[in-house]
This record gives sequence, C-alpha cells and structure tokens, in this order.
Amino acid sequence: RHNENPKPYRWTKSADDILASVKRFCQKAEQSLCHEI
Repeated sequence: RHNENPKPYRWTKSADDILASVKRFCQKAEQSLCHEI
C-alpha cells in the first residue's frame, strides 16, 4: 500500500549546501580523531 501513490522526494537544500555541510563534518571528525592519537 505504501508505494501505491509514490511522491517524489523534494530536496530542501542545494547541492552546494549539502557539500558544505559534509565538508564541515569531515573537518570536525578529523580534528577529533587527531586528538585521540
């Protein structure tokens, strides 16, 4: 029943916004990993 009336997913952010968010996450994760060593 769930797929009887599918609706397309609508992105709420631009690709640039998503990539910037991923970049910030990677920078924070990298810093925290360096402190553990």
